[in-house]
This record gives sequence, C-alpha cells and structure tokens, in this order.
Amino acid sequence: MSTIDLVASIALVAGALMSLLAGIAVLRFPDAMSRIHAATKPQVLGIMLLMLGVGLRLGSPAVIGVLVLIVVLQFVTAPVSAHLTVRVAYRHATDDQNSADSADGAAALPSTGTDRPAAGDAVTVDDEPAADDGPVQMAQALADENALGNPDVDPDADR
Repeated sequence: MSTIDLVASIALVAGALMSLLAGIAVLRFPDAMSRIHAATKPQVLGIMLLMLGVGLRLGSPAVIGVLVLIVVLQFVTAPVSAHLTVRVAYRHATDDQNSADSADGAAALPSTGTDRPAAGDAVTVDDEPAADDGPVQMAQALADENALGNPDVDPDADR
C-alpha cells in the first residue's frame, strides 16, 4: 500500500465521518441556527475530504476536474442555502414568552391571570412557525410565503 493510497483512505474515512456527524447534528440540535451551522460547516469539509480521497485514489485528470467542480459548487451553494433558510426562520420566528411559562412549553394558554385556562377556554397552539422548526416546516413556510405572493421585504427595514 503506497503513501497516496493511505492518504486517500484517511481522507475518505474522515470525510464520511464528517458528513455523518453533520447529518446527526442536523437531527439533534435544538434550534434552526445550530442546525444550519451543522448542515454547512462540517458537511462542506466532509465533501472536500471525500473528493480529495477519490481524486487521489483515481488520479485521472478528467475525474479530478469533475471533483474540483463539485467542491467549488459546494462552496458556492452551501452559504446561500444556509442564508436563505436562516432568513425564513428569522422571519417566521414567534415570541414564545407565553408558552415558556407553561409546563409543557407546547401550547399558548389564554390570558386569564392564572396558570390554567378558564373553564370552556380552548388551549390553542400557535400556527406560526418558530425559529426552531425542522427543515420540513421551514420549507413549508417558505412555500406558503411564495404562494401568497408576499414581496421579499427585509425584516430589518422597520428599524
């Protein structure tokens, strides 16, 4: 086994491990900002290491050109997709002050002055997506926003 094969093997294993850890972190992290960080940083490094390992192992100039193109496209698209996802999460973030006071934190209680809803009052769950929604909820919120024809307005423009 040559030195190039050893370096390629190490790069392939490290790249696969980084991509695996990025996928696990996306599922396990509590909020959207942490998930986006986990989806972009280690995933791009993992792709780079995988492409390095494949390029060293195969050694063909045509294959190396395609692998470089893959890495460049990852560098270009990962920050853009992360920015758009965080922007959607920021726009649709809700204030969880009422639900933070409740025991389960999932339902907003009607304002009755007590910790429990009044008799006959229905406990409602906020339909607005929060910043800690998962990827499916954020994608649905973006699709709903685009379907409504809302203009792309900067949320900081009011300040």
